[in-house]
Amino acid sequence: MKNILFTAFIGLMLLAAPAHAMHLSEGILPMKWAVIWYLVALPFVAYGVYKVKAISKEDLSIKPMLGMMGAAVFIISCMPVPVPTAGTCSHPCGTGMAAILIGPVLSTFVASIALLIQALFLAHGGITTWGADIVSMGVIGSFSAYLTFKGLRKVGLGLVPAAFAAGVISDWATYATTSFELASALQGNEPFMKLFSTILIAFIPTQLPLGILEGAMTAGMVAFVMKRRPEILENLGVIKMQSAKCKMQSVVGTLLLIAVAIVPLAASAEEGKWTGVDESVVEKVAKEHGREAWEPFINTDQGDLLLFVFLVAGVIGGFVMGYYWRGIFDKKIPRNPPLEGTVPDLRTKRSEVVESGLSPDRG
Repeated sequence: MKNILFTAFIGLMLLAAPAHAMHLSEGILPMKWAVIWYLVALPFVAYGVYKVKAISKEDLSIKPMLGMMGAAVFIISCMPVPVPTAGTCSHPCGTGMAAILIGPVLSTFVASIALLIQALFLAHGGITTWGADIVSMGVIGSFSAYLTFKGLRKVGLGLVPAAFAAGVISDWATYATTSFELASALQGNEPFMKLFSTILIAFIPTQLPLGILEGAMTAGMVAFVMKRRPEILENLGVIKMQSAKCKMQSVVGTLLLIAVAIVPLAASAEEGKWTGVDESVVEKVAKEHGREAWEPFINTDQGDLLLFVFLVAGVIGGFVMGYYWRGIFDKKIPRNPPLEGTVPDLRTKRSEVVESGLSPDRG
């Protein structure tokens, strides 16, 4: 219970102020492009739904991991991080971490749910831009991280450095895709590459340090899982058990990376309005090209109402993450098959649970 309350408190702290970041605002994209990005995104989301159902029938351990990763992506992608070098706020995405731990397809699925909730209730993103946001943060963010991680592991790079690189690439690829989406939709008679490079360069002051922060967060989470529950990484195909010894040096190195990434972000004493990159880059570029952001369909962006909604979202997200965190990391799971009348191993196949006479829902 302590861990659940602590994580809920962390979620509340992370969402203590509305975040401004990568999400494309409502109405920024012309309807033609909004539809195009929906058509690109929906097959990935549909396949994610299918895969969740298919895996859940056989592997009960996927549900708590999905719940935890979904809450983590939701909280992280709302987390405002001030960047003194740019004087703006932006956020990590969390999909790099999720892609390593649950795979890119399921990572895209949980990102789509997080983005939909944010668009509906947090005035963050939009319904018309939901497809484009799924493609940038969900699809590209997840698959770029997964392929980077797998590629670096194949050439012999260590687990933690590979996870760090995957987190960095995931963040940068997400914002590069956002730049591509904006440039494609708004170019008009302007050369595409000129507008694309202008938007991409505008993102660099915030996303260069935040990409490093996201890499450190991703590496830290993978190192923690490796040390606490290495069998989870084995079951997910991330490692082989015979090489599943996590050295403390790796964990210490990861903590140092996190410190190196966070210190520059917190080092400024400047005061002023920390606008988000959605205002300073996305909406600014759109306005220059004749596109004004619409008012959200459910407009919670009204004074303290938005703050209240963010606080509620933080508490709920933190509670969900803490609940599944406790179930995954704080319980010693027996390796032997469960005896009749006991709670089954989280890694037990659904067919084995049914044969033992237990209800699958108890796992």
